Amino acid sequence: MSFALLLLAAYPANRLPAQDLANNSGALFLVLPVGAQAVGMGQTAATLEGRGEAAFWNPAGLATLEQSEVAFNTASLAAGATHALTAYFPSHGLGVLGGSVYLVDYGDLDRTDSASNTVGRISPRNFEFLASYATELAGSFTFGVNYKLVEFVVDCSGDCTGVPSSRGVTHAIDVGGQVAVGPTGALRVGVAVRNVGFRLQVNNRDQADALPARLVVGALYRVALPGTAGLAGNDQLDLRLAADVDGPWGSYGDSQMRVGVDVGYQRLVRLRGGYAFVHDGLSGPSIGMGVSSGAIGVDLARTFLTGSDLVAQNPTFFSFRVVF
Repeated sequence: MSFALLLLAAYPANRLPAQDLANNSGALFLVLPVGAQAVGMGQTAATLEGRGEAAFWNPAGLATLEQSEVAFNTASLAAGATHALTAYFPSHGLGVLGGSVYLVDYGDLDRTDSASNTVGRISPRNFEFLASYATELAGSFTFGVNYKLVEFVVDCSGDCTGVPSSRGVTHAIDVGGQVAVGPTGALRVGVAVRNVGFRLQVNNRDQADALPARLVVGALYRVALPGTAGLAGNDQLDLRLAADVDGPWGSYGDSQMRVGVDVGYQRLVRLRGGYAFVHDGLSGPSIGMGVSSGAIGVDLARTFLTGSDLVAQNPTFFSFRVVF
């Protein structure tokens, strides 16, 4: 995690060489989850559809947006606060266009001298800018792509002697597809390749960070609960079961699995739970809920971490969206 940047606070002013600023962690913020719906379901989101937060998981899910949407997603992790603003606009016959801005703010870290007096302040941040396009193709297949500008910035104020400001910028893409199977589309399958791009170089080439490129495959199955109308009906309670598996793309590493469940009445009220069996990021169980009324939707989720650099805190995720 970029959690390692918090170690900068422990360095006095005369022991903070430039190479410690990058700490080879500037790109790992890309594994942090975004959006309360996905997090509430154990981060199972390869098949997430019909809302803007799908851009951070599988851009193909944007293709099913029926109305324009602006949304704000936020979470407070032990490493820092995360915020994402999304805006997506469907166009008949063209597809869905829009973009997102994602910020991870690690807070202000004090620089101290040999007497432990604060003499300066370091402010590390990560930014991600997305431009997205998604469309429905033949039959029930959807396709989506993101262009991503990824940036890592370390600013310094006060006594910054020997501490040059650090900034790294790189580019990446995400490509994904989803397909609905069966006459009612009860089964949905998704696949995406994420964070494929150039290394993030902050100070010099030796310290360039490889992006955490991943291949993810997932499926979601909807079941109408007994006593309710069929999947095509207007009045129904339904259960949704989801599972994702992902692994490194173009490098060595371990595969990871996530499972989730979502039950509720249409889009009005949803209750969620899940578990993420991951090595990087937020590992452990999660719960969540979502409520929609008219043009407003609110989602909440909470994770209970079991194996992460962020174990100092069980973060809460909040999403607010408006459709028009």
